[in-house]
Amino acid sequence: MTLKWPNFQSSFWTILLFFSFSGFVTAQDKTIDSLSFYTNNKDYLKGLKYSREKAKFYLENKDYKKYCDVSLKKADIYFLLNDSQKSFETLFKALKVAEDHNIVASRMEILEDIGHRYASIRNYDRAKNYYYRSLSLGRKHKLLVPNSFIYQRLFKVHILTKSDSAFFYMEKIMKGAKELNDPSELAYSHNNYYSYYITNEKYTLARKYLDSSMFYAEKANNIRQICTALSNLGYYYLVVEKNYKKGVEQYQKSLKINPKDTISQEVGDTFLNLSYGYEMMGDYKNAIEYMNKYFHVNETIYEDNIKRAISDVETKYKIEKIENENKEKQRLLEEKQKNNQKIILIFIALFAFSTILFYFFYQNLRLKQKNKFIDLDRQIKQNIINATIDGQEIERKNIATILHDSISALLSSAGLHLSAYTANNPNENSEEIQKTRAILKEAHDNVRDLSHELIPPLLAKFGLFHALQDLCEKNSNSILQFEYSSYVPQGRRYNEEFEMRVYFITAELFNNIIKHSKASKAYITLEENNNQLLLTIEDDGKGFDTSKELLSDGFGLTQIKSRIKHLKGSISINSKINAGTLIYIKLQIPK
Repeated sequence: MTLKWPNFQSSFWTILLFFSFSGFVTAQDKTIDSLSFYTNNKDYLKGLKYSREKAKFYLENKDYKKYCDVSLKKADIYFLLNDSQKSFETLFKALKVAEDHNIVASRMEILEDIGHRYASIRNYDRAKNYYYRSLSLGRKHKLLVPNSFIYQRLFKVHILTKSDSAFFYMEKIMKGAKELNDPSELAYSHNNYYSYYITNEKYTLARKYLDSSMFYAEKANNIRQICTALSNLGYYYLVVEKNYKKGVEQYQKSLKINPKDTISQEVGDTFLNLSYGYEMMGDYKNAIEYMNKYFHVNETIYEDNIKRAISDVETKYKIEKIENENKEKQRLLEEKQKNNQKIILIFIALFAFSTILFYFFYQNLRLKQKNKFIDLDRQIKQNIINATIDGQEIERKNIATILHDSISALLSSAGLHLSAYTANNPNENSEEIQKTRAILKEAHDNVRDLSHELIPPLLAKFGLFHALQDLCEKNSNSILQFEYSSYVPQGRRYNEEFEMRVYFITAELFNNIIKHSKASKAYITLEENNNQLLLTIEDDGKGFDTSKELLSDGFGLTQIKSRIKHLKGSISINSKINAGTLIYIKLQIPK
């Protein structure tokens, strides 16, 4: 009697990879724990309701990290209900939130979960794509740990697609396990090597890593890992060594280690493998017995799956019903809100229109008052400036007069008396008298120079144009040349006060050119037109940015502008960086 052993290879792979892809336990908050409770108890309806409420709450309170965590559990519930579409929709919505708010850890986790969903429906190309994106983020932001689960998942898709990259990720997993030095992790890693080498028919290496996997599983005292290792060892004896007795012994050991498990898929596969082993040993009684057990387990699983499918359909129906009811309520609420908003908007529009009219009236009134105050303030400030300027010029004139008429005369008189004394007493022409005479001369010269600086003698004697020409000559040197041009009739004179103010405005502008412009040439041109004096002052210096108030009001320009305004004139300054400066002044000639 020969028994047909259905799909042995498929059974082997189910057992072989079972533990390699179980998740790692991590700490969760209360919300995630509650969702896990609903999921573990298959109460998906409550789980979805709870997850929706929490997701809405976290989104409204801008706690985007927790929103992403809840969305992952919500997507998991949809997937357990075989609703892949909603599962993917939930994940992609959460991914957008994580990207918009740059929550890197959540982005990495969501991308990995999307990859896992694609792998579950055997779309391995897309699964790899999302796994790689998750891995890239983890590497970039240094979020990967030695036992990062992404490596295990990548190993799975590569080994299922028979890709050479499986070996690379298998090595990464082993490296991480060795760093952690955790027996359970080492058991997983060695089991991966066994899977890889048994697939590539390198049986000696496969057996070596299988024994290591068993060693670490026993060291960790992990029952499920030990069962996996025993099942894989049983397969090795049955298929590779054809030692059916030892193979059966390994499978029997795995059943004894976990006697409470009688209806899982793993136990069903073990029964099938035992049936095959007993058949090959010629023990048909046990072969039939375990085949019947296999059929019983499969029937139980099938019935459970049918019940679960019916329950899932019922749950999905209830969920859709609740969602539709919520949508209808939301629609009615939104419609009511729209109507209320329309009424409110009408009242607001009327109120706003009235308010705007009143506002414009009030603002116009305020603006008029403000302009009056501004004009008054400006006039007061200008009067203060004008008074200050007038005071400075009067004081300058008075000081110059005192220096010239009084102090200079006294110093000259003292010098004459000293000269007369030395002439009458030639024998007393000592060194002290000579020093005194030198000091008196120096003091007299300094007083004269200061007097001329305060009020240039050329300005008083010959007028503005001779004084400006002299100013150009005095300030010219080998580095900077001032060129003077005048189109005003020779001998033209103006009001003494007007000439003095124009002179000192020009002197201040010359001073700015010397100090700041770094120019090699400067020009001053004077014209008279329509009872106005026109001054153009230009240099080829470094220029400056006139748009910057700080600069344009620097260099004494504020006082210059005030003086020009006091003379009822205007000033225009054109300058660019590295393009020189052109100043144009227009002054009303006083009658």
